[in-house]
Amino acid sequence: MAFSFLGATVNPLNQRNPAVVNLIIWCVAAWVLTALLNFVAPALVTSLMFTPNLDLFLHQPWSLFSYIFLHQGFVHLFVNMLWLFFIGSILEDMTGKTHVWKLFIGGGVAGALLFMLVYQLFYHSSAPALMVGASGGVTAIIVGTATLSPNYQILLFGILPVELVWIAAIRVFLDLLGASGPVNQGGYICHLGGAAFGLLYMLHTKGKIHIPGVDWLGNTVKKWFSRKPAKPRRTARVNIRNSEAKSSSTTVNQAEIDRILDKINATGYDSLTKAEKEELFKAGS
Repeated sequence: MAFSFLGATVNPLNQRNPAVVNLIIWCVAAWVLTALLNFVAPALVTSLMFTPNLDLFLHQPWSLFSYIFLHQGFVHLFVNMLWLFFIGSILEDMTGKTHVWKLFIGGGVAGALLFMLVYQLFYHSSAPALMVGASGGVTAIIVGTATLSPNYQILLFGILPVELVWIAAIRVFLDLLGASGPVNQGGYICHLGGAAFGLLYMLHTKGKIHIPGVDWLGNTVKKWFSRKPAKPRRTARVNIRNSEAKSSSTTVNQAEIDRILDKINATGYDSLTKAEKEELFKAGS
């Protein structure tokens, strides 16, 4: 029996699903699974959580990635998935799936590493800490989308038009306040790490700066969560000329993509023509 969710199949390996939907499915599935495992193997669940304590982290390095998909409770999961769905869907509509994955994973990793750095510098003598949640990756998507199209407007509560740049700015400001407060400092520091990654990654994508290894990291992790397409069966006839023509016709012109991104930055996503939107989406798919 096939189930559907938000217009897609409930299969996080289905490449036809929107990237945002697949990420939500992964996070919900991980939350359910870890809730069950807590009754029979709590130590296993703990090993999937990120710890900034370097000695402990070296015994569970996979937690740098696994913690991103875990959540402390339903409210924690719901809030993160709400942000991911609404802002991530805007980004995916603009650019396709690729940037959603890279920002989500890269932001989560960057947030954890920043937390580890701050912990080692200022809190090393305190009790070992554990962290879970997709907030770092979600914040990277929010800031990255705002960097790509700062003038893009959304209707807050369905009535108040607000530009993305202000939503991102308020989010970062609140995280700065939280990081200096007495509660959940590690979580807010992680958000700031994700925000920094989102900004730098989108500047990297627009050709303003270069971040070594970021594309390799995003593509590698994306493959872990994507089903490889089945190899096509061999056929007796192969039209080489048609194949070459199709390949050359689908090649993306990087200069054209840079021009489109600059146009978005200057006048907003809505100013693009239909052909420009299709070209941008093709480049991110």
